[in-house]
Amino acid sequence: MRPDREPPARATGGAASLGGVASPWAVLAWAALLVVIVASFGPAVSVIWGDTPSFVESAFLTLEAGRPTVAGGRDPGYPAFLAVIFALGGGLGTVVRVQQAAWAVLVLTLAATAQATTRSVVGLVPIILVATYPGLLLFRNVITAELFFAVFVNLAMAGLLVATCIGKGAMRCCAVAASILCAALAACFRSQGVLIPIVAILVGVSLARPDTSARLAVIAVSVAAALGLLAAGSRFGASNSDEASVVFVSKTLFCNHLNIVLGSDSARREIVSAAGVRVEAAMARLAADFAAEPGRWPVLGFFGDACLFDTALDRDVAGDAGNAVRAAAAYRRIFLTAVRDRPLAWAGKFVRQMAYGASVAWPPYGLDPAVPVSTDDVPHVSDIMTRHAPAAQPIELQGGPVRINLLADLPGFSAYLYMALSTAFVIALIFWAVTAARRRRLRFLTRAGIVIAMWAASVATAAGAHTLDIWRYLVPAVPMVGLMLSLFAVELTEAIASRRRG
Repeated sequence: MRPDREPPARATGGAASLGGVASPWAVLAWAALLVVIVASFGPAVSVIWGDTPSFVESAFLTLEAGRPTVAGGRDPGYPAFLAVIFALGGGLGTVVRVQQAAWAVLVLTLAATAQATTRSVVGLVPIILVATYPGLLLFRNVITAELFFAVFVNLAMAGLLVATCIGKGAMRCCAVAASILCAALAACFRSQGVLIPIVAILVGVSLARPDTSARLAVIAVSVAAALGLLAAGSRFGASNSDEASVVFVSKTLFCNHLNIVLGSDSARREIVSAAGVRVEAAMARLAADFAAEPGRWPVLGFFGDACLFDTALDRDVAGDAGNAVRAAAAYRRIFLTAVRDRPLAWAGKFVRQMAYGASVAWPPYGLDPAVPVSTDDVPHVSDIMTRHAPAAQPIELQGGPVRINLLADLPGFSAYLYMALSTAFVIALIFWAVTAARRRRLRFLTRAGIVIAMWAASVATAAGAHTLDIWRYLVPAVPMVGLMLSLFAVELTEAIASRRRG
């Protein structure tokens, strides 16, 4: 049943009594949120991390080539954004200011969405916690794609939720169209979001159900525009400027399923066929990479990056040809052979990763007093800026430490808080499943179902292709966890109030 066909909720008792947008409690909650947003702003100091050099290099390559061009295996969306900033005369400080503004827009949109979907001040409390989350705050200053990926994926989710709050008509179609475009942009910034446009289109069309030619045209244009963005601005349409970019996707799949590959006789035969006379060296490298740093990624069971960054392995796997295209094809063929030979092993890995992702859905990430800096990569970025933009100010790369916020100064308390919120998220998932089985509370089922579907789409790619041992992959989906807790808290409050009235 559609959410707009359900009888309106009664505005008496429980959370509903706190729900008026002009109620004193709501005003207080919004005031607290605004204070948190304003207090969290700091200097526009850019912070360099390990993948920053590849993003900056890709940005200048994109400017010079006039089309998305990437280095180091990066996705083209963020380099395109950097290229626009550089072309307009801005620098890394400008990038940080735009990211800070985008974060503020995201938080305000989340709060407005929570208010619209719950009609209760209780729903704003998890959003205030999202606004104070160090894991998101630190990415406002870091020159990486995470912040914009988080913004667009959560705006896509918010658009679908807003569509459930407005009557069937042109406005609902517009909300769905905006959601689809944001989902496509998210996929351009990170390949981790490749499933998000698919989910946004499927859910959006089911919500909009365009029954006139004009509304159908709105949805059709948004889908066509999303496909155009993906074709031109995602990894599918980018040019690779180095060997690392050519092999990145195939090698990531291969290396993060190395246990399945080495356990498959068929995959081993493919390695022998691909490596030729280098087979002994290739197998020795694979065994050494598989055994490297045991325990670092406990959920995956081995440290996949030891293989991923083993450049000598590319020459061994490529055999006599020794080129990146041949190596990429070999990695892809061996991975697919291993999965076909041991599909249950891959399925078990995926289920285990998703279960772990739900258990740490709000990871205790970024609990350092200041944003950590990759000092080894600062000279590299400085060299890139000097080569491509001699007028760039060195001070942008030499600023002082960037503090995060109070919760980062209380790492022990914050770790327990975020683990408790992750546990609450799992409980909310169970509550939703039980409610769905009983076919009650249809409005809650629809809205929470949208959040769950978008959360799953945002982490499933990392769970299937990489590992969620890297909490950084979970951080962009934390606002969805916050909105799920908003819906759950209000629904639970209303259920308790109904039992007391009954």
